[in-house]
Amino acid sequence: AHADRVIHLTADTRARTEAQLALLGRVPPGVVAPNGVTVAAPAALPPGLNPVAPWFVALGTIEPRKNIGLLLDAWARLNPAPQLFIVGNRGWADTGLLARLDALPPDGPIRVLSGLSDGAVAALLSGARALLFPSLAEGCGLTPLEAAALGTPVIAGDLAVTRELLGDYPVYLPLGDSYSWAETIARKAAEPPDGIVRGAGVRIPRWED
Repeated sequence: AHADRVIHLTADTRARTEAQLALLGRVPPGVVAPNGVTVAAPAALPPGLNPVAPWFVALGTIEPRKNIGLLLDAWARLNPAPQLFIVGNRGWADTGLLARLDALPPDGPIRVLSGLSDGAVAALLSGARALLFPSLAEGCGLTPLEAAALGTPVIAGDLAVTRELLGDYPVYLPLGDSYSWAETIARKAAEPPDGIVRGAGVRIPRWED
């Protein structure tokens, strides 16, 4: 109620937040200042983690808005299915999703990983065929920016905040259509690596800024 200024991470977040503040009676002056993005240097993967190309990565705390169930549905459509590494700690995910993750066969194409070092995450992400980012809502969304900083392609849900930060860098897909995700992932998995360094056209926010 008495703030002199509100710092918003994105213009999209500012618009949505100020709409709520207006309902409370006062919209403090605001400024948009994105989080800086710092990506660790790729480091060795832990013993026993031996990804086989092509592989894909989903990165973030496992909770409902991350929409991990969509990826499980997409992988059920894929034959053959490439490797998918779901990297992140369990948050307040619903019991149904946790049961699906617990039921994954240990020798199957999907692995859930937690506790990786930043360097190991960077190594896994930099070698991935794409980062998968099906989030239903984000205030900022650092993960696709980290992927872009490493030159890793991004397949994402069509969120205004992701378009604001990454423009046309990602491939955007409907958030409720596992068929579209499966088809796009299958095409990406079948593409040979071309060695092109991507991400040069994306402005990665820095803490110095």
